[in-house]
Amino acid sequence: MNHLISQSLRLDPDNVCLKRSFFRHNAESYSLDGGLVVKKGLFMSVRGGHNKLTINVDVATAVFWPSGKLLQLMQKYLRQQGDEASFTSWMANQLKVNEKRFLNELKRFRRISFYTTHTAPQRPAREQKHYIIDGFTEQGANNTFFLRRITKADGSVTEKKVSVANFFSETYKIRLQYPNLPCVKTKGNREVPLELCHVSDTDNRCLFKLDDRQTSSMIKINATRPAERRRAIGNNVDACKWGQDPVLQAYGMEIQPTMMKVKARILPAPELMFGAGGQIKSVPGNMAASGQWNLQGKQFAKTSTLKSFGCLIFANQQQCPLEAAKRFIRSLMNSYSQHGGVIENNNPIVQYVTPSKSNIQKSIREFWTQVGNQMKMRPQILFFIIPFKTSMPYNEIKHFCETELGCVSQCVLVAHVLKCAPQYLSNVCMKLNAKIGGTTCYLNQANNPLQGRGYNLMIGADVSHAAPGSEKPSFASMVGSTDLHGTRYSGIVGTNGIRQEMISEDNMKNFLTTMIFNFKKNTNFLPNRIFYFRDGVSEQQYHHVLEEEVKIMKKICKGLNATWAPKFTVTVCSKRHHHRFFPGNPRDGDKNGNVLPGTIIEKDVTDPAEYDFYLNSHKAIQGTARPTHYYVIMDETGIPVDDFQAICNNMCYTYIRSTTAVSMIPPVYYAHLASLRGRCHESTQSITPPATSVSEGVTIRPLHDKIKDAMWYV
Repeated sequence: MNHLISQSLRLDPDNVCLKRSFFRHNAESYSLDGGLVVKKGLFMSVRGGHNKLTINVDVATAVFWPSGKLLQLMQKYLRQQGDEASFTSWMANQLKVNEKRFLNELKRFRRISFYTTHTAPQRPAREQKHYIIDGFTEQGANNTFFLRRITKADGSVTEKKVSVANFFSETYKIRLQYPNLPCVKTKGNREVPLELCHVSDTDNRCLFKLDDRQTSSMIKINATRPAERRRAIGNNVDACKWGQDPVLQAYGMEIQPTMMKVKARILPAPELMFGAGGQIKSVPGNMAASGQWNLQGKQFAKTSTLKSFGCLIFANQQQCPLEAAKRFIRSLMNSYSQHGGVIENNNPIVQYVTPSKSNIQKSIREFWTQVGNQMKMRPQILFFIIPFKTSMPYNEIKHFCETELGCVSQCVLVAHVLKCAPQYLSNVCMKLNAKIGGTTCYLNQANNPLQGRGYNLMIGADVSHAAPGSEKPSFASMVGSTDLHGTRYSGIVGTNGIRQEMISEDNMKNFLTTMIFNFKKNTNFLPNRIFYFRDGVSEQQYHHVLEEEVKIMKKICKGLNATWAPKFTVTVCSKRHHHRFFPGNPRDGDKNGNVLPGTIIEKDVTDPAEYDFYLNSHKAIQGTARPTHYYVIMDETGIPVDDFQAICNNMCYTYIRSTTAVSMIPPVYYAHLASLRGRCHESTQSITPPATSVSEGVTIRPLHDKIKDAMWYV
């Protein structure tokens, strides 16, 4: 059916087809840093519904390499200023000085489709023969040689060694302007001078991971208000011209071109319970219904005593004056006290990292020792002030603290330290409190359907992959609740092969055993129910979750205690879909035109034979709200559907580092955070002890035992 409805689009030469998404060559486009181009197009997919077939139509977005001269594209992407001559001079120098590193950088341009015009200059670009970049030569065109076959007058054939530059000069009368630049290597084992290559406007999608600036721009481009997105979807439907489609007419197929009206409910927001010592002890459901609240006048539901801590500054005195850093720490501690925390150290160590020490880990260890000696106890948390959130020193700090020292850490940016805004201080306090054992808020018992129903272990799991084309391993992560409220979660990560979606058996044994141990350690009970929320799984892989992951989980439970057989409810959570919902009446939505928090759709567009629903639990701050699709693939606990839906909605209000309801149940969010943080645990050259987990040349050190049941990843 998908082929049938999209056949005419695929046959149209003005369309670029990417699976079920279609982009016109002249489509609306936006520029990204590095010369990349973002295009908006059409997504279309046939879905099964209740007693009918439906077509899911949405706006699609993809990043492409821009058309034009390959040399100009490379200059923009490599962020080199100046004219073409200065760029080519820089490239030639890089090839000479940093050959391996530079050629590795050029790998990003592999798989780009290009053409040349030297054989047929008058022929239009689309009619030229196209090639795919497979790599680059290690030498310039004047030093890249091949054997050329030459037929003599007597018919005999001989071979002559000739450079690429001389070949083009002799054959096409083209004298290369930049003969010292590397040549492009193609799939067909051709070598083409770089300056002669032109990037085509065909399927040249950029598959590499965007950097922070590009990602920020991409988010802004995608963040369209509901009314605008609805208009764009309508325009996409009009552009399909289903009523005039000859393929659909040949099969007698008719499609209703207007949006479906579906039935929805709005689940009530829960009451949130805060600390008893605050002026405001709870947020009633009617006040939380907007999906956001504030911490003014409220104390955290559970806090800790902070005694051994300090702050190390990774910035110079001009960027961050010492007095500004001390003022920030004092303000932060004052804010934590107002939120119920107890501070027993009014003079923590605040100092700059020693300039003479280039080894970050050595500096951190010495500082950690100083902090511990000051209060004669192991440091509870270390604060770090950094100028920017870049991989260095951020990744190094997290790596060393979490795998070597066994101490949680909190990084703050210089810009925030200088502003010292009260709202920012409260946000940091939530993360600080979570990392040292506290909780922001609890659900009122009346709003927790699991209250009084035994001992429930909530588990979230995720597998994250490296950017396409990267040889780095995938990371699997799991978090599990450590209290009976389901608000605090321990986490663990590990490598999981390369682009392997199912969590390996070895990882599952390690992960689940750790989660069960931490739950029993903190509650004194073994769970009689396990709610397993799995992220990042496609529909085609649902049965693999049951056959590979859940079977292993049950086997592990039986191996721990032969008489213990907890019941499982397994749910796949996904936001990687194209379903968007709009209020039937604008007055029924929020001020931006989105559906209200708590909106749930369980009919019409869900699976007619299975247990699934779409839940919009959050308030979209910008753009069109994207609901989470919850698909229950195993339900042994037998919890009523309404109660389970309430659990999924109400727990979104207990996300430990936010004063807003989040869009997905927290265990899945936490698993995603832990998986991303696991990238920081990859081994570095400065670490000498042997690593414990190896995957395709990448090693990852295990989490330190001291923080295995802490929320180190938030």
